[in-house]
Amino acid sequence: MSSSYFSDSAIKMALKASGIGAWQLSVSSGMMQIDAVSASLFGLQGESEVHYTDILRYTHPRDADETLATWESFITAATGDIAFKYRLSQQLDGKRLLVRGKFFNEEGAIIASGTVQQIRNSNFFEPQVGQYDLRSIIAEAPLAVGLYVGRELIIGIANDVMLSYWGKDRSVIGTRLENAVPELEGQPFLQILDNVFTTGVIYQVFEAPARLALNGVLDVYYFDFTYKPMYDEKGEIYAILNTAVNVTDRVIAKRKRQESELKIRAIVEQSPVAIAFLSGKDMVIEVGNERIFELWGKGTAITGMPIAEALPEVKDQGFIDLLENVYTTGETFYGYDYPAKLMHSGELKDFYFDFTYSALRDEEGNINGVLILATDVTQRLKNVRKLQESESQIRAIVNSAPAAMAVFRGKDLIIDVTNKAFQEIVGRKEDITGMPLLEAMPEMAGQKSIDLMHHVLETGEKVHNYARQVDIVKHGVMTHNYYNVSYTPLFDADGKVTAVLDVAIDVTESMKVRQAIEEAEASLRGAIELAELGTWSFYPESSMVTYSERMLQWFGFDGKTVTLDQVLQVIHAKDRDRIAAAVEKAIRPGSDRHYDEQYTVVNRITGRERILHAQGRAFFNEEGTPYLLTGTAQDITAQKKLQLELENQVKERTEELQRANVELEEANRQLIHSNEELAQYAYVASHDLQEPLRKISIFSNLLREKDTEGRHKSVIDKILKSSERMSLLIKDLLEFSRLLNPDIRFVTVNLTEIVKAVINDFELLIEEKSAKVSYENLAEIEAVPLQMNQLFYNLISNALKFVPKERQPQITISCDIADKETINTHIAHADIYTAYYVFTIKDNGIGISPQYVKQVFEVFKRLHGREEYSGSGIGLAICRRIVNNHNGAIFIKSEPDAGTSFHILLPEKQKQ
Repeated sequence: MSSSYFSDSAIKMALKASGIGAWQLSVSSGMMQIDAVSASLFGLQGESEVHYTDILRYTHPRDADETLATWESFITAATGDIAFKYRLSQQLDGKRLLVRGKFFNEEGAIIASGTVQQIRNSNFFEPQVGQYDLRSIIAEAPLAVGLYVGRELIIGIANDVMLSYWGKDRSVIGTRLENAVPELEGQPFLQILDNVFTTGVIYQVFEAPARLALNGVLDVYYFDFTYKPMYDEKGEIYAILNTAVNVTDRVIAKRKRQESELKIRAIVEQSPVAIAFLSGKDMVIEVGNERIFELWGKGTAITGMPIAEALPEVKDQGFIDLLENVYTTGETFYGYDYPAKLMHSGELKDFYFDFTYSALRDEEGNINGVLILATDVTQRLKNVRKLQESESQIRAIVNSAPAAMAVFRGKDLIIDVTNKAFQEIVGRKEDITGMPLLEAMPEMAGQKSIDLMHHVLETGEKVHNYARQVDIVKHGVMTHNYYNVSYTPLFDADGKVTAVLDVAIDVTESMKVRQAIEEAEASLRGAIELAELGTWSFYPESSMVTYSERMLQWFGFDGKTVTLDQVLQVIHAKDRDRIAAAVEKAIRPGSDRHYDEQYTVVNRITGRERILHAQGRAFFNEEGTPYLLTGTAQDITAQKKLQLELENQVKERTEELQRANVELEEANRQLIHSNEELAQYAYVASHDLQEPLRKISIFSNLLREKDTEGRHKSVIDKILKSSERMSLLIKDLLEFSRLLNPDIRFVTVNLTEIVKAVINDFELLIEEKSAKVSYENLAEIEAVPLQMNQLFYNLISNALKFVPKERQPQITISCDIADKETINTHIAHADIYTAYYVFTIKDNGIGISPQYVKQVFEVFKRLHGREEYSGSGIGLAICRRIVNNHNGAIFIKSEPDAGTSFHILLPEKQKQ
């Protein structure tokens, strides 16, 4: 592409300085050369050669269609010039561009050159006039197009098709629509346009009648038309675009079809399908064939009667409502297997129908009746239901069977039926019904089950297998379970085997139990040896006792069988009678059959004593006669010695504990004495200490009155302030000491009333600081009213106090039910049987730094100087003490200069 139009550097500099970009287009290739300014304006930085469609890549969605049509019309014509405006998308800040261009013939090649610039004029969206603008496109459009500007509906654009519909010439452009087309008066169109202008909702309708002078002939015509709102750059509607198509011929053709349909009514009356025509809003039976009267159980005498009158039994069955809905809406209703009670031969009988209600329309498309088509499906439905009930019963039996059951059909073993137990064994998420067995369960390939089922299909012989291992992938995991399996042939009416019934019972657990028993016996023998246990058995009928090798060594016997008397002789004399009685009790009919004793044996040979712990169980035959008492024995000599040592240690520890209890009683006595002294201090603080302070204050005031020249004013003021601080400190210490008294009485307290009273106390201060204090309905809890008053008084006082002078205090008090996480975080041993509430006092004050959040509750802990904020430094310590007295917790969330939230966690009920 030639660049001769960009050769003059002076022109280039001028364009760049003015923010105007230059471009050049080859019609043959569709490629454009663009300079850096153009690339920036089009949103294509860094590109110098692009396809002409790329420059419209970032067009605003509302301008895209019109802009593309204008640009392509210009290129298709390949002659003349162009000037069009459009907006860019929000991605490029919605900037507005003006594109100008003109075609040239350069050495036989058609080239367009032009410029692009950003514009900021307020009339950006006024219709543009040019050779290839939107007006040209509208003028050539095959459908009627009009543009009505403003709520006055000034005709801004109207193509020849639209003018022909109105029967007007172009002189009406620029006038109001109602004046240009007076025939619209009394018709709904002007009101519809006004509604579109108000709501911004597109209005579209089909086959709408309109009385117009089409091509000079005044008559009623029918149109499909649309009213679409048009928006300016501010998003406001400035005009309405009207497109319309004359469909009068289509409407007339439709009427002719309706007339043709009426001609076949005579044929319908002979139809084997039950048919009836109901006319008018009253649904008068106009025409009905013989079949419909049979279904209704009525004669033709009901013709001409409203259906509600002819069939009064259907009024409460919903059919009249369905007919009226079809008549009103024109929507066809289809009913299938629909139940109805009809009077036949004087008896109300149950019927079922498939039927259709569809609207009938006149020549003008208005609904004037309803067509009924119906088929009696009562007998069919009864047969189907009987079959379904039979199948349901069979399926219910099969599905509830504890054994897994499935039916496989044909040579491919298609899965036809499976019950729930089979589905659990297979463990497939997807439905495998209808699939070949090897496709649904490929792991079955090569297993004996497939060969056995093919054998049943070929021979018709039933096959049984017991405890056979089958490998099945269940939920994606291969299982190796054992099953008792039965394969039974299923025959068709001709006696041919068509399927196999597979019945399987999972016996894996039984196999595992059998294996476990065998393994347990082996393990038991090993465990007995490992635990150094001895085994023994006593046979009551013969009074003989057998021992394991280890017990023979303990007793000093040389054979495995001895009598009970011989055994009792080896048992220590102090235990002998007790053991003989225990054996007798265990084998006595009606006993608990258990034997559990400790005794000492003396070895017959070595004389060594051992302490044994023997356990056993007696067994009885069907007649209730004992035939065996068997068990184990363990040498616990070492354990007994250790137990004796432990008992001695426990005795020593018990004596030490008794001494500690004596010391604890003394400590309690001293604590009681300390409390009494604290009470005496409280008395002194409230009476003896307060009296000197009052005198200091009185005499200081006298000195200030005598110091008329003000020489000692600063000293006197310091004395007064110090005495006031001392008095406040004594009062707060007294209040804090009172909270140590455990003798408190809890009652139900309405905290909303408490907060109201506290706010009333601060009424003057709130008014002075123009503070805003808000609170919601707070919960009722069990508490000490005076302490609750003190708690909220201190916190609201702080919220009003610690606020910069130039800031209006904002205080909110709220209440919520505490969640478990909050309770467990702040209370170590919360009462699980009661609810907890979180009361929040939030302010917009100076806030607290994170490192000081926990320190503020300490006595005398101050974060600010007395000159800046007054107080004793005990107020929050009192708050924590009150909350602790109520088995609760208090914690803070705060940021410097962003306010503070005090959160008080209290139980609804106190522990009794």
